[in-house]
Formats: sequence, structure tokens, C-alpha cells
Amino acid sequence: MTQTASAASLLHIACQDLHAGKAMQAERLPALAAAAGELLAGLIRAEAERAGAQAARLADTGLDTAGPANLWMAGILDDAARDAESHQAGRLRDVALIGAVRKAKAAEIVSGETAIALAEELGDAALAAAVAANRAEEIASDGALKALLLSSTGHSGATRG
Repeated sequence: MTQTASAASLLHIACQDLHAGKAMQAERLPALAAAAGELLAGLIRAEAERAGAQAARLADTGLDTAGPANLWMAGILDDAARDAESHQAGRLRDVALIGAVRKAKAAEIVSGETAIALAEELGDAALAAAVAANRAEEIASDGALKALLLSSTGHSGATRG
């Protein structure tokens, strides 16, 4: 196995990974929506659509998107699918699915920060802007999911970060 030896190569790999994760979400989230309650299902369907648009945004930068599967996203989505099958339909399943989707967002937010830092270091403003736009959308979307989680569990969120 060859080793990555430059910031440009690492950025390329990071962006391919982000793109693969987005494409995987666009494909797999609709099945999770089908297992969720009505309100959560709408949010998850919107997540799937957003993921497809975000993958396109990355591809529109001219990025070579042909890369390996995103292993961490596959694992998160596999866990989410297991949650959809192993928890009784209703509030508990929805709470579990919210957690699963938020795990994906947390991973993407952190990975996006890495890609943004590398793109800025390398002077690739277009790629940095595309990843930053995706990251901002993920943060906003995570906030909506967190609010649903807190309302589902009867918490106001006043003491939570």
C-alpha cells in the first residue's frame, strides 16, 4: 500500500471520502425514513435529498470522485439499519435513528473541517467553499435533529450543549 505524501493527496482522499459518504447517504437514508415516525421520516428524506445535492456540489468543483467506499459512513448506516430493525416502531426507534443520523453528521462535520483546512492551505478556494457550505448545512441539520430528539425525550435542552 502506498502512503499519502502530500497535502494535495490527502485533500483529494478526504474529499473523495466525503463525496462517497454523501452518495451513500442519498442512497440509503430513504430506507431509514420508511422505518421512522412521520416527523422524523420527513427530516430523514430531506437529509437524503441534501446529501445528493452535497455530493453534486463536491463533484461540481472538478473533484475526481472515483474512489473507494467510505468505510466509516457504511458502518454508521449499517448500525442505523440495525436500529431500524431491532427497535420497536415508535418513539424508541426514532430516538435511536436520530442518534444514528447525528453520528453521521458529527463524522462529516469533523471530516469537512480537515478538508477545509487542507483546501485553504493549498489555495483551493472553490473546494474550500463547497466543503464549508456542506458543513454549514450539516450543522444546521444536526440542530433540527437535536431539537427533535430533545422534544421526543421530554427535555428542553437548556442544560445541554
